[in-house]
Amino acid sequence: MASPTIGRRLLGMELGKPREQNELTMRRVAEDSGLSEPTLGRVENGQRVLKQVELRGLLDLYGVRDPVQQQRLQDMAKVAAEDAWWDRYDDVLPSGLGSDAGLEAEAVALRSYSDRLIHGLLQMADRCRAVIRAGDHRAGEESVESRVRSRMQRQEVLRERRPPLLRSIIDESAIRRPIGGATMAARLRHLAEAAGAPDVPVQVVLFSLGAHAGVDGHLTLLEFDDSEVRQHVYVESPAGNILIQKRRTVAEFRERFDRSQMEPLSPQESSALIEKAAEKHER
Repeated sequence: MASPTIGRRLLGMELGKPREQNELTMRRVAEDSGLSEPTLGRVENGQRVLKQVELRGLLDLYGVRDPVQQQRLQDMAKVAAEDAWWDRYDDVLPSGLGSDAGLEAEAVALRSYSDRLIHGLLQMADRCRAVIRAGDHRAGEESVESRVRSRMQRQEVLRERRPPLLRSIIDESAIRRPIGGATMAARLRHLAEAAGAPDVPVQVVLFSLGAHAGVDGHLTLLEFDDSEVRQHVYVESPAGNILIQKRRTVAEFRERFDRSQMEPLSPQESSALIEKAAEKHER
């Protein structure tokens, strides 16, 4: 059974098919259904739960008359409507981040490049707290702590019995820049310990490399073993967090990530560098 996040995205894709087959624009469907265009967009992107009465209205508009198909979509809508732990943080998480947490829980592999920060699944709480405060100075203490708790809960995915493979490429600045209240040595030891697991290889891109394939961004590629679920790219930026599933765009990001893997230190060399940096701060 798919998780609520996967269920929402599958339902959104399934609903997009008959709309497009009937050559119905979002505006036309909005006029006839009572749902706004932005709401319909969020439904098809898997970011909005549909009520059963709303679903029946859309199926009627799309001409879906087959009882078997109707029941299948209604069952999918029930799965999509189930509560997940990340739903409790919707009011404090940046747009798209709740969906990312749900997809992480279902992914069989995560491939990440960060040009400045350690991946969220490998951060200590104090570093996470400092990053949130620096990026959102208007956030209140309760909001910050709620987001930190959600990040720590997301990290459980790496401690489950069958965790996804997280391959993380980070810029050297991520292990040099002092962020958070804990000592640099403690943070680096935490990263080295997390990266020591066979399913969490970390590679560091040295300053001396100069320009490289990932120099201009921060992205995570999510892979799934369900053939019905497309691969996703999650892009973080100050302007917003975006989930991309267009095949051509995902393929371009994957090709860039594959090139990026050839440029940094190996996982073994990176681990040694992190350990050496920790020892330097312990002196």
